[in-house]
Amino acid sequence: MEKQSETIVEEREEFMVSPTGGYPTRRKAHFLNPTATSNIGKVSELPMDCFSPKPLTCDFKDLSEKVLFKGWKHPTEKWKRWVRNMHPKHQVLWKQVGIYEAVMSSMYDMKQHKELVLGIAEKWSLDTSTFIFPWGEATITLEDVMVCGGYSVLGASVLSTLKTKQLVELEEKLIEGRKEAARWSSLVATHNAWMDYFMGTGHDLEHEAFLSLWLSNFVLVKSTSFKYIGKHVFPIAIHLARGTQVALAPAVLSSIYRDLSLLKDWFFGSNVVQTNELANLYAPFQLVQVWIWERFPRLRPMANSISHGEPRLARWHRLKVNVDDMKLAIDSAGKSFQWRPYAIAVNGWSLPKFYGDKEQYILIDSRLNEEIQSFARCLRVSELVGVESIEQYLPHRVAMQFGMDQDIPGCVARCNGNPEIAWRNYSRPIQDAVLYIPGRFFESDVTTQYSDWWKQSMLAHCDAIRPFVRRPRSSRNLQHVSVRRKECHIHFSPDDHLKYGGVSGGNSTKENEAGDLVQEEDMEDQLTIRELLTSAKHNSEEIVMAGESDSPLCAQSPLSSTKKIETLAKMEANMKLSEVKLRFTLAVDVPPLSVGEIQNVPTFIAEKEEVKKIKSEVKQDAEVTRNERSVGKSKGVMADDVKIKPGLKDGGEGSNTRDLSTLGLELEARISRLEKLLAELKEKRFRNKLENHFRWGSSEP
Repeated sequence: MEKQSETIVEEREEFMVSPTGGYPTRRKAHFLNPTATSNIGKVSELPMDCFSPKPLTCDFKDLSEKVLFKGWKHPTEKWKRWVRNMHPKHQVLWKQVGIYEAVMSSMYDMKQHKELVLGIAEKWSLDTSTFIFPWGEATITLEDVMVCGGYSVLGASVLSTLKTKQLVELEEKLIEGRKEAARWSSLVATHNAWMDYFMGTGHDLEHEAFLSLWLSNFVLVKSTSFKYIGKHVFPIAIHLARGTQVALAPAVLSSIYRDLSLLKDWFFGSNVVQTNELANLYAPFQLVQVWIWERFPRLRPMANSISHGEPRLARWHRLKVNVDDMKLAIDSAGKSFQWRPYAIAVNGWSLPKFYGDKEQYILIDSRLNEEIQSFARCLRVSELVGVESIEQYLPHRVAMQFGMDQDIPGCVARCNGNPEIAWRNYSRPIQDAVLYIPGRFFESDVTTQYSDWWKQSMLAHCDAIRPFVRRPRSSRNLQHVSVRRKECHIHFSPDDHLKYGGVSGGNSTKENEAGDLVQEEDMEDQLTIRELLTSAKHNSEEIVMAGESDSPLCAQSPLSSTKKIETLAKMEANMKLSEVKLRFTLAVDVPPLSVGEIQNVPTFIAEKEEVKKIKSEVKQDAEVTRNERSVGKSKGVMADDVKIKPGLKDGGEGSNTRDLSTLGLELEARISRLEKLLAELKEKRFRNKLENHFRWGSSEP
């Protein structure tokens, strides 16, 4: 096996393109290792579980009743009082060991929006520990846990043992206190009984007891410590109380990854509708919801204002939100998704040093700032050691979340033979001589290779699930037309297109499906404008059902605005498209529609008054342009195709007084605009069919 690079960031020149499409430009870029380019072509392919072949048979509202987030705790007034009592005496120590914001965050209440969390969890991939959206790949990282949760990425492992006799004796005293607290209740040390025994008593172990409850109830929840104090947190509490920093962030993230995988398995592993099986999850899933709100503007409520010194989590204290079409909002978030929400200045919240206005090249030495060390740890692939799990951490798959550019991710070997090996992998020294940190205003791009790879991966997985999912067929009866073999290009960026279907012989499923789509496009050339508009109305209604994606990888809607419907309707209603002699290609750069524009399409068509108005205008246009038929024939195009307005020089008497040269130029300009408009229409309708085929097919009978 080729040894992969130990450096975190790689700098090289590449052709880069925006993740939402555009023209590639060659520039110096920065990537997180390992990439396929730097790893001798070893590509980490998208896993098979990123799209389930079995669609969910029930909605998230029904599923939410069977999911219990037992690690998502709500603070009691008694706990808040204990935090306030301990704060003056121990706040300096909390800051020293990196738990201050995490402890203070436990006083804030995050209202559960289970359907929102489940909607994101459906996109989870067990193999890559990332969310696979139609428009890209993203995940919860150490940066999210560090910034939103307030946990440290530096320090000792959560599995570190107590080395000295004195520390062991402290652990024994806590175990004895647990037994004493149990006698105060029902023979078990409940959280309330623990507080009754230690809180405000002046006990010499009150601080250790306080941290033990915090860890057991809010941070490292286990099934055995859901309601009770768990002994597994005593060594950690003793370390923290004695000023030893513990890396809680990787342990917390490991539990989140583990439970997201369990939840995804639960989605599709059994018939959750017909059984009473419950999903009990113990990770702090409030961080998942906060991650969603920080990055998906359409899914979040208006954030609270926070005061100086409050944790960032306070922005979402006790907030609620209602999302009408959550799946649509998630799948169409390609352009609105915030890759770097923490680099945006927020009143009352201090930006960490690694969110500078300008890019930085930091020399790696023994004097390296702790915040920079923490950010470097967030950038590096590693193993996450938790109390009950070891999960793989792959930030190079989501480099844009750190302000880096994205290349095709390389493969990463596991180092999880045991917790000791995994921890050595996580805590290994930084090998970079100089660490690059991007400016907070920098907008990341993807390489053109990555763009190609992503599109091919999407199509490959759609092929893989074809035995389970079939695209809906058009309801209209189409006459048999022999298929012309031709190359179809779905244009996602101006000079980066994807070949779909082949020009050579073959009977593959992909070629047959492509042939079906090409055949329908050929037959549409024989439709009249009125028939085409009727078909467009039908397809636009389907799009509102299916949703829109901002990604250049996905299909677009058939019309870009209601104005284009008017323009098309003003042409001769019974004229066939083939008569216009359009020379067009599907590879045109058409910007995607917003959700609002898509929703306006069926609304406009459904208005009977507007339809009557359009029909009236069509009739008037035919009368106006019929007088120009002889002129139009001399240019090779019927003048009925376009509406000719009165010229400025003839006093409004019409265009008959103008010379043929001027009239011909105007006709050619109008025909050019018409060709472009119809090309856009056909290309968007073709993309819509692909979208239905890829993502919204019906199940096999």
